[in-house]
Amino acid sequence: MDYSTTFWISTFAGINKQLPASALPGWNLTCTQEESYVATDLSLREGYDDLTQRVWLIGAPGAVGKSTLANEICAATGAAYLNLAEAATVAGNYMVGGLVRNSLWDQWTAGKTAVLIDALDEARLRATQSGFEDFLSDIALVARSGKFPVVVLGRVGIIEEAWMILNEKESINAPIFDIELFNVEQAENFVMARLVKLSKQKNFQEKFDYPDLAGSLSTHTTIYKQAITRIVVGLQSISAYDGNRFFGYAPVLDAVAKVVASQNNPARIGEEMQRILEGAVLNSLTSEILRRESGKLVTQVNSAVSIAKPELLYTPEEQLSRIARKLLHLNPPPLPSHLKQAEVSAYEQAVNNLLPQHPFLNGSGTAPSSAVFSACIVSAALKSNHVDLVRAAERYASTGQNTPNPFLYDFYKTPHNEEVGTEQSVAQVIPTEHIGLLFESVLAKASPRDTVRLSIEAEEAEDNLSVEIFVGRQDTTFSSIELKASSTGTIRLGRRVSGVSIDAESTTVEIGNGDQLELIAPVSISAGTLKLVCSQVIVKTDSHNTSENLVLLETQVLDADAALSAPSIRQPARLQVTWQGSDAYPWTNFASPSVPDEDPRTSDALRTLRRLVMAFRSHSKGRLARFQDKIEHARMLKGSIGEAVLRKLITDGVLTLEGSMYYLEPDRLGSIAGASFSDIKLKNYSPATRTYLQDLD
Repeated sequence: MDYSTTFWISTFAGINKQLPASALPGWNLTCTQEESYVATDLSLREGYDDLTQRVWLIGAPGAVGKSTLANEICAATGAAYLNLAEAATVAGNYMVGGLVRNSLWDQWTAGKTAVLIDALDEARLRATQSGFEDFLSDIALVARSGKFPVVVLGRVGIIEEAWMILNEKESINAPIFDIELFNVEQAENFVMARLVKLSKQKNFQEKFDYPDLAGSLSTHTTIYKQAITRIVVGLQSISAYDGNRFFGYAPVLDAVAKVVASQNNPARIGEEMQRILEGAVLNSLTSEILRRESGKLVTQVNSAVSIAKPELLYTPEEQLSRIARKLLHLNPPPLPSHLKQAEVSAYEQAVNNLLPQHPFLNGSGTAPSSAVFSACIVSAALKSNHVDLVRAAERYASTGQNTPNPFLYDFYKTPHNEEVGTEQSVAQVIPTEHIGLLFESVLAKASPRDTVRLSIEAEEAEDNLSVEIFVGRQDTTFSSIELKASSTGTIRLGRRVSGVSIDAESTTVEIGNGDQLELIAPVSISAGTLKLVCSQVIVKTDSHNTSENLVLLETQVLDADAALSAPSIRQPARLQVTWQGSDAYPWTNFASPSVPDEDPRTSDALRTLRRLVMAFRSHSKGRLARFQDKIEHARMLKGSIGEAVLRKLITDGVLTLEGSMYYLEPDRLGSIAGASFSDIKLKNYSPATRTYLQDLD
């Protein structure tokens, strides 16, 4: 079925389009259509398709266009738009109160208005678990009081959590729509529509940002269309193999449009696009824009004074530093050292004129203009040589006001170069504090039903951590991102930790952001020091795979608030903790049981078995998998006993090798080794398991 604007106009037929203005933050009762809007497709998720329900959910990865879609539906139908990113902290009665204060309650109950709620994930970051659940119950109450369904939009993970809460607490089997990425035709239409909009765009001085674009579009329409097709098809070809589909993201296409718009000679657009396709695409696009901005400044400065070495002025690095410092409220960087005193005034004036209108910034010059440009700015700041800028960027990227950016990892792995088209790999050893930011970025780009897992292991006889981000996709393909980080820093994860396995007994791990901490199984953390920066711990299961319901925390030193309350466990999740004093409140009911003494050989074999079993990650189809080289690595096996355990597991069919992946067969683990997957993780070894490991060759 077609779920285009026509569908929504039909769904919300009969509502009153003449709504009063709202003074409440986040509420917009008079949405207007975006001139350059190009619709993308919506699909109704299989098994979540009951449109008779009173609450509808719409989910998508980051930067796919949820807010744009919500605005367009509201503009076309007259529905009220509630943007939770701009609203107050949500809780119970928030919806009822908002409708009443906007004089909409009578219209709602009479079936004369509808409501779309956007940015559910950003609201969740500012609400407690109980407050969030109360808010969803309030939505359910409002929905039952009106004629139309309440439509809620958010990123994939939070939409699925909302579905579970609504189902459990309110018996609502909400349908879930997924926003699809642009197809080729839609992508081409988007770039052309964006170019038309850019041709009319003026800066704060009321001058056109691209003064020649309107005339060129009119005169050379065919050339522009051919160039757009070339870049979109090229992007499709480049990104198809890894499932990123860069060409389907609006922020990427926005960057394409800005590069095309800034080319004054239409005949050279095709050549330029080809050069971009030959490099790291996102960096090539942004580098091209940065280089153009440098040229603008040099032209402006040279009109006032003649400067030697103009190539050293307003370089991409300087631009990114200036923009980052502006966004992060830091002092600007020093002027280029080669400037003479007589040249300083002209240079500063040119910078002050151009920087607020930079294509990377929005119209006010106070925020990034898209997720792509934001990722470019933040990535450059994170890898700066200036500590103040790095720390400010870390805070910016991890704060609740800035949801994870799906493009951050793409820029982080390929830093900007003076030469467009070149590519560099991630630095040999990255700061430990950046692991969580990169993992969240990869997670933000994941599609519904994708599996993203983070594994961190201390390397033998080295001061480094081996970091792997595993991505298993719906189509059974998978990829692995491998990094190295220092073991002496702090691994920082946010308030919502899921799919994480850490085995680093000399490293500090910090989780939480001061409020509630959500641990969503599977999670396994073994660290030297574990810092819980939270007031409450909530343990849940991953909605994709409730069979992996364990959260394991092991540490030599626990650093937590003495007033921390007892963890809240949502079935079927399970929590087990191990540290000195874990048998005391509030951890008494979750402490690991004492382990009986073993003979050294059996003890070594049990440790190896547990290490091997815990190494496996849930694949996109639910199977437990790990790359062959990870399982066979000396760091995993640790000697002859480990090698013997691996051989036995393979011989008995507990582990099977398929291509480059080992798969763990849980049924055979139980029937042959006498232990379940969870038993081994919890160190609940049966006599049968001990007997099994005593017979090693």
